[in-house]
Amino acid sequence: DIISFFSDPFSAARLFLWGTMSKVQAYVYDITQGMARQMSMPLVGKQIDIIPHTGIVVFGKEYFFGSGPCIGTPGASIPVPTSQILDLGETNKTCDELEAYINSSLAAEHSAENYNLLSHNCNHYADAVAKFLLDGQGLPSSIVNLAEEALSTPQGQSLRVMIEGMERSMRQNMGGGSGLNPFGNVGDNSAAPMSTAALTSGTATRQEAAATVDPELEAAIRDIASAPLDTKRVALQTLIKITENVVKNPAEAKFRRIKMSNAIFANKIEKCSGGVDAMVAAGWLPDVTPEGEDAWVLSEENAQRQAVVKQHFAQELAKLPAPAPTVPQATPQPVAAPTLPGGFPGGFPGGFPGGLPGGMNPQMMQQAQQMLQSNPQLMAQAQQMMQNPQAMAQMQQMMQNPQAMAQMQ
Repeated sequence: DIISFFSDPFSAARLFLWGTMSKVQAYVYDITQGMARQMSMPLVGKQIDIIPHTGIVVFGKEYFFGSGPCIGTPGASIPVPTSQILDLGETNKTCDELEAYINSSLAAEHSAENYNLLSHNCNHYADAVAKFLLDGQGLPSSIVNLAEEALSTPQGQSLRVMIEGMERSMRQNMGGGSGLNPFGNVGDNSAAPMSTAALTSGTATRQEAAATVDPELEAAIRDIASAPLDTKRVALQTLIKITENVVKNPAEAKFRRIKMSNAIFANKIEKCSGGVDAMVAAGWLPDVTPEGEDAWVLSEENAQRQAVVKQHFAQELAKLPAPAPTVPQATPQPVAAPTLPGGFPGGFPGGFPGGLPGGMNPQMMQQAQQMLQSNPQLMAQAQQMMQNPQAMAQMQQMMQNPQAMAQMQ
């Protein structure tokens, strides 16, 4: 109307030039498929109806976080049916503007390495997309802040400690990435990762495009891939750490300078085939410091593209098998991991707030059991939670119900 025109003439002009505004919706999925409603009260002492995963649907696409920022078909991006669809409003932004913003800003902030089950998950990414489209209006707080709400009880606080401990342990074993992202493998087939989709539609910046198709970087990573398993794992983890420091602190010169005499560089990167070539391809060049020492130096311009470089290193590291658990030379008398009804040692039925689906895959279950055995404090908290007769009875009933168990698959 005329009031809107004079209060925001720029948006009115866009509406005149490009036609009707685009509808913005939130597709909300219950990743526990009903189990949260049944099990939340005995587990955390509070009724939680769903554990949400959220995607933003606009321009005929669904924007969501999987293995990273992804684009998929609305309602079919993840292997879970939608639980509810929320109308958030209408936007005057264009598809190109949104995807350029994701690549230039959100992709660095929301990456597989930055994922946190409780505080920086798929719902926080969807909230950021919505706020860009709707000029600051995001998702309902009941979705974004669900983990804080669900874990605010005494039982929930105990569960929080266990979740955070598991995530730290898995992150160490995965070179910095989180093992608790329920859709961390989505993006290879059913949905396109944002970087690939943006390049296809021509919305990535020149620097990102150059980094994505850089043949020197790709050749260096291929050389690293030919190295022995442990050697390339250490090299990639070190390269990720170096680039992550630059991404977080691009203006600080100390993170853009590495002495060639640095023992960590020499032992972990220089000794790996392709390691030095990867540094050069990422933009690091040999130079001399003001103190007269030989060093690798990264320019401020090249520092701006390290988020994409880091993504390449992380993708290569993700291809490697999980490292074998370290067996101590001498161990005290082992303490049996708490066993739930139905034979799930160290397992946690139901679902965890913020994005962990019901049940764990065998690798995650094994890591959880090892963590509990090595941490008496977590073990005690787990055992305390499992001494709740009401909770155990409901878990037993659930696990003896084939239909309920089928829903968790």
